[in-house]
Amino acid sequence: MRAIWTGAIGFGLVNIPVKIYSATQDNRPDFDLLERKTLARVRYKRVNEETGKEVDWDNIVKGHYLKDRYVVLEDADFEAASPEKTKLINLQTFVKESDIESV
Repeated sequence: MRAIWTGAIGFGLVNIPVKIYSATQDNRPDFDLLERKTLARVRYKRVNEETGKEVDWDNIVKGHYLKDRYVVLEDADFEAASPEKTKLINLQTFVKESDIESV
């Protein structure tokens, strides 16, 4: 199994390397859509609902439907909203073990 995150836990001048693995594993089979007669794979087309014409990836944007209209979000909007990416978890303080409920 591959690690889903690698980095380090740091406190003071000490850094401890860490790898995080998923606690669950997806065991569902991955199915492809096939045409019954030829067993050829069937793909999805990006089609404009109003015109029925196929749309190129360059002309596709992400939008969220809000109050009877779409709000378009660009890649820069997602980057601005994402937290700072780092490979280091900095510990600020420690707590006594007795302060943590065993549940």
